[in-house]
This record gives sequence, C-alpha cells and structure tokens, in this order.
Amino acid sequence: MINLMLTPHFLTPNPYSRPGLKLSHIQKLVVHWVANPKTSALNNRNYFENLKSGTRGIYASSHYIVGLDGEVIHCIPDNERAYHAKNANTYSLGIEVCHPDWEGQFSLLTYASLIQLLAKLCHTYTLDPNQDILRHYDVTGKVCPKYYVQHPAAWTKLKSDVVTCYQEAYLQLPTLDNTSPPQKVTTSILLNGTLRQVTAFIADDQYYVKLRDLADVYLLVDYDREKHLPMLYIHPNLVKINL
Repeated sequence: MINLMLTPHFLTPNPYSRPGLKLSHIQKLVVHWVANPKTSALNNRNYFENLKSGTRGIYASSHYIVGLDGEVIHCIPDNERAYHAKNANTYSLGIEVCHPDWEGQFSLLTYASLIQLLAKLCHTYTLDPNQDILRHYDVTGKVCPKYYVQHPAAWTKLKSDVVTCYQEAYLQLPTLDNTSPPQKVTTSILLNGTLRQVTAFIADDQYYVKLRDLADVYLLVDYDREKHLPMLYIHPNLVKINL
C-alpha cells in the first residue's frame, strides 16, 4: 500500500526555479541528492523559492523533495518543467532526496518514501521502473546521487525495490465470487520488465491471458504441431521457449 506523507507546497512562479514551461510528456524520473547533509525537505524547498530574487543567477528546482523523516514536498506541478537535469528537463520529473551525511546514503525513512513515490509516479505515468528511473549521473555524468553512483549495486536494488512496491500496490487482482460467470478484465503485467496492459478472463478464481495477446515486436507466438506445445520466440536472438 502507498502511504506517503506528501504535501503540495508549490514554488512561486519565477524565471529561476519555476518558469511555468509546460511538461506534456513524462518519460523519465530523475533522482538527485540535495548535497547538503542534515537539511530538511522544507529547507531545500525554501532554497529553491529564494532563487526567485535572481541575485544569485542560479536556475535550479525539482518537482519533489523527499525529507529525512520520510516527508515529501511537491514543489512544482507535474505538468510544468523544473530545472534539475539539463536537456532531460523537457521530458522528466526531478526528485531531490535529503540525506544525513556526506556519504549520501538515504536513511530508512527517506528510502521507504522514495520507493513509494517512485512506484506511484511509475503507475501514474505508465513508466517502467527498470528503464525509466534514472540517476542525475545517467543524464549528465554528474556524481549525483553520490552514494548510488559510487555503489551501483545499491542503485540496482533501489530499482528492484520500486518494482516490488509497484507490484504489491498496483498489480493486485480483484477478489471475485467463485459462483460468478467468466469475466473479462483489463489489468497490468510486467512482461520482460516492461509494463503491458492485457485482457484477462476469470473463471473459478483463475486468471487466463491469451498467449496471442503477448505478441508484439519483441515476441512471436507460434505452435509446435509435433510436440503439441505453444511457443514464444523472443527477439533479437530468436530464442525458442516451450511453455
């Protein structure tokens, strides 16, 4: 279950941190560290707010900030751009994350909220947690978020935890009466790590998906008449899998 302490606290529109430019197609989520140990989400939100004076000549902001106690501040509406990852500003949401020290590893409370926030955003915008969650480093080469650049295995685990959270929160199938006739529902599945919408038929509390519905540019569905088995051919190496 997603249970975020999320508070909208939008920045004042201004050229330096909330330019008001439209963000119409969200394709990626970019994770940052605040690079200012022990500061709160509100501290960092107010830093972005104070850039509006223009005296520093700095352009910076993010859509969300995850705090040391797991609180989340929503700084810029998702349909507007933030200044957080150069060219990726035009197609991504930026998430700044607070941390207790210069090592940069997120605390347990912060980490838990970040995982839930990422899962929620992946669900909202139909993003693949394995492919569409990036570090600032992956976009520009900047060492950010520091700990998760220096420890790639921790970053891999973070994305894996998002997948688990996503599955538990959003891929739960409805409970139906056993006496109900077969029903047709649309649900989401992770197919080779990619989110897909499929039609499922329900009978006797069992969910059935047609193999043909899984066919796309990556998968070919066929039938082995000698072995009497359905088969999937997986591109690009055309590896044959018997089911």
